[in-house]
Amino acid sequence: MAQSVSNDALWEKLSEVDKKFERLSTAFKSLAISREKEEHIQNFNEIKEIIASIKSDIRILGLSNDSHFEANKKNIQMLNENILRTWKLATLIRKQQEESNESQKKDGEYIINFKFCKVRKTSFIITILGLLVFILTLFCMKQQNDYSLLMNERHRQGIVIQESDRELRENN
Repeated sequence: MAQSVSNDALWEKLSEVDKKFERLSTAFKSLAISREKEEHIQNFNEIKEIIASIKSDIRILGLSNDSHFEANKKNIQMLNENILRTWKLATLIRKQQEESNESQKKDGEYIINFKFCKVRKTSFIITILGLLVFILTLFCMKQQNDYSLLMNERHRQGIVIQESDRELRENN
């Protein structure tokens, strides 16, 4: 939109410059026709004024074109930077999605799927090993209890044998 407005302004200035050139050409024609010195001086002064105004208009138009060009150049640079940033972010997001998909696939390899729940293989193995340790501990405790009962029985038998030996010795 700003481009079309500046183009319209340029066309207006160019039409004004064209009108001034027409006045200049009429001034030159009138200069050629009239040979009087005073008219030449007045026409010459008008020509100088017209040329000065044309130069100032041309300078103003050049400055506005330069400023529009610089603004457009800055806008294009900012647009390119934004596009590059967006592209980098999009590639980063794609990489993260691919990594998460790969990790989910790897997690799927380590999961046992029962009908009612999903269990990781490592958790399942740890649970089984825990149960084995618990069962072994119970077995060892039972063995220790049986051993202590056996020892206790043997100790009683030893006491009974000693008492019966004493009685036999006393009776003999």
